[in-house]
Amino acid sequence: MDTTLVNLALKWMMLAALGFVLVSVSADLPREIEDGYYPGRSGDVIFMPSDLPDDSMMVLFGSDHLKSEQPQSLSINSVRDGISQAFGMAGTAAVSLVKDDVFHRPNLNFLVMVHGLGKDTVSKYNLHNIFALIGNNPTIKLEDISYPRNPLALSVTLVTGEKPAVHGLVADSWQEGGNKKHALTGENHAASANIADLMTQTYGDECLAISMSSSFAECHAHAPHKATRNTMSYYYDQEQKAFVSQNGSPSLQWSLLSTVQNIENSDLVELFSRIKLAGGDVVFNTRENSFLVKSGPSASPVRFHLDDKVDAALLAELFYAKTLVKKLATDTELQRKISDSTPDSVTLSFRSLNDIGEKYGYESKQYLAALKLFDSAIPVLTAKLGELSPSAHVGELVLMGSPVVLDKKAIADQINHLSLASDAGYLPTLFLEESIDSSHACQVLRMNLEVGSSGLRTFCPNSYIETVVTTLDASGSTATEDIVTIQQLKRWQIILWLSIAGFFTLLAGVIAFGCMEYERDTLLFSKRRIKEPSRS
Repeated sequence: MDTTLVNLALKWMMLAALGFVLVSVSADLPREIEDGYYPGRSGDVIFMPSDLPDDSMMVLFGSDHLKSEQPQSLSINSVRDGISQAFGMAGTAAVSLVKDDVFHRPNLNFLVMVHGLGKDTVSKYNLHNIFALIGNNPTIKLEDISYPRNPLALSVTLVTGEKPAVHGLVADSWQEGGNKKHALTGENHAASANIADLMTQTYGDECLAISMSSSFAECHAHAPHKATRNTMSYYYDQEQKAFVSQNGSPSLQWSLLSTVQNIENSDLVELFSRIKLAGGDVVFNTRENSFLVKSGPSASPVRFHLDDKVDAALLAELFYAKTLVKKLATDTELQRKISDSTPDSVTLSFRSLNDIGEKYGYESKQYLAALKLFDSAIPVLTAKLGELSPSAHVGELVLMGSPVVLDKKAIADQINHLSLASDAGYLPTLFLEESIDSSHACQVLRMNLEVGSSGLRTFCPNSYIETVVTTLDASGSTATEDIVTIQQLKRWQIILWLSIAGFFTLLAGVIAFGCMEYERDTLLFSKRRIKEPSRS
């Protein structure tokens, strides 16, 4: 037998057997991190708070098409198929959210996503308008949320049905091979089809696929991988202070600065009508180029400056969302496309709330004011989206979960103490230089942080890979340079034990066949009689 084949077989058996041990050792690695870990992109150290929020949820719209009974909870990985099945597209989800009526299917799906907002936040800050949406519509708790809770990673999971460990977009940017990589640029695209892909591949390029977000990567995550003539993705350009597109209609592009000058005479003020009903107000100050937000009669005024990139993105996201929906309702050509028989998708994905919390703090007056803006705007937007196709739409409002708060000071102190050259901008992930022993550094970080009051748990996913390589080196195998992931070990382990089980099952069948008695009413007896005609 070929020596190469023998070595390959020995290597496979060694890895499979070793996988049985190492997968058991990795049992202390939470499932959230395993689901979110992609080798080469997820860094060397991952920090996770001990009180990770668990309040992600989805509110459904379109009562004409929804089933009367909905599941109380659903894996985030099943949302894509649940939506696609509404339009007669293939799906593997065990739970269907819509009625199975081939003659009365919806032709519009709208998806509104808000990152940094979950059910607990709605209750804590008394966001009564969103709370009313939750109470008056079918609501499903979303489970199996991976970690880190990067908005892009979760958005891609929701619209592709795959975990970050599979689709690979773990964040907006990461370090790979010593270089900074950006999601949805070059070769860094999700390896799975999203909702817009399924629509355009099934029904052709007549399908509208419209998406918007303040983030370039976020808006393109909801667009088809291959842009069609009806693909329109709009993102906020901080330098131009405008929503622009690389493939969409110029008529849907929008400038923040040219809009705010006449905002009080426009229908954009409708976004904040509920704040005014509650005794608050939202006013634009031309001289200071800022918005003054007073969320209630006794609330302190909060100023958002349009010269500040984060503040401007918050207001631009809300204003453009309302502007986009209005243009979809009033543009003759767009209305014709929405009203035809081919399904269309419209996605509004809001990232600015997270950015406000990260800049000012999640207990700040700026974050509270931003929450009140969303509480007033979201019901207006969902209602207007439903009116685009009143009797032929389904929609989802996804609150992707309350913000994850890290003790960044404690982490920074430890990084400085250990003289680790690392960019804190990637937190909760830490990328270490190749010259640093990542296993040792991670163990020290874990020991120092967990004995303190930071409330952080420290994980070192790469340490399991290093253990595999070290063990193979010690055994003298020729495969010492191979990179082996936990997922590969699990796969080999499954193959090993299925192979062993199959072998013994076959062996048992052969033994049973050989020991079988030849009764007169069996085929074996008849065939034996033919061979032995002299036997009575």
